[in-house]
Amino acid sequence: MPQSSPNKSSNSGLSSIEIASVTSATAIVAVLFAVILLFIYTRKCAPRFTVQSNRRRAVTVFTDIGVPITFENVVRATGSVLVAIKRLSVGRFQGLQQFHAEIKTLARLRHSNLVTLIGYHLSESEMFLIYNYLPGGNLERFIQERHKRAVDWRMLHKIALDIARALAYLHDGCVPRILHRDVKPSNILLDNDFNAYLSDFGLARLLGNSETTQLLVWLEPLDMLLLNKKALDPSFSPYGNGFNIVAWACMLLRQGRAREFFIEGLWDVGPHDDLVETLHLAVMCTVDSLTIRPTMKQVVQRLKQLQPPTC
Repeated sequence: MPQSSPNKSSNSGLSSIEIASVTSATAIVAVLFAVILLFIYTRKCAPRFTVQSNRRRAVTVFTDIGVPITFENVVRATGSVLVAIKRLSVGRFQGLQQFHAEIKTLARLRHSNLVTLIGYHLSESEMFLIYNYLPGGNLERFIQERHKRAVDWRMLHKIALDIARALAYLHDGCVPRILHRDVKPSNILLDNDFNAYLSDFGLARLLGNSETTQLLVWLEPLDMLLLNKKALDPSFSPYGNGFNIVAWACMLLRQGRAREFFIEGLWDVGPHDDLVETLHLAVMCTVDSLTIRPTMKQVVQRLKQLQPPTC
């Protein structure tokens, strides 16, 4: 499958709409940072792939992304290599469109923090995507089961940096640039060493001139949700209805109470300055000014500067 070439067209320039589309995706990553810190706490596929007959043994690898998913399964390929299969319904046009969008995007992408499309199958009755299997589950499950393992700042920083690198590649390493548009904990997969991989590019859209307006229509309500200017009551509880994690983080930073954002175990170990700076970086990713909001490439560079020391 062809590989994406580096972006050599630095002189071409982007319209303000395209820039807004790309940089607005950093707001999504800001939510990822905040969630991690707050809660941690086919062409047809070659015939060598064989689906296990007992589908009841299927494991959850990919989650529903808006189209009917009949089952999720793990198969064993030649050489005892585990792969993950996602089956999409062909009963609706949306599902077919989803399949082609994901194939078109994944077939040419190669990055150490993106899931790899190994192959696919398409017929009149069914569609399958075949990915490399990641045994660590997804970030959503990682958060839900946070009490089952020791979680430290080094681990959380690595997950955040991995996903920032993946998004920076999509924004600046591909021609044309690509928006994921569905970054969320369930779409971030982990291996046994807690390396993070971005999955589910079915909602990705290439930044063509005919599509930027549609992208902004989707991004506007996202910004409205994240950039809630409503003042918070002093008695506001982060666990109440309508909780805005970005607004809460801003309030704590402004009042010098950043430690309240982190669970005690994480804050007690520190380093405090790096934790506060990471939270500040996440908040900066949500500002509505394009001149202030960092690009994903800048986010990667800043996170590298905040790299935890090795033992």
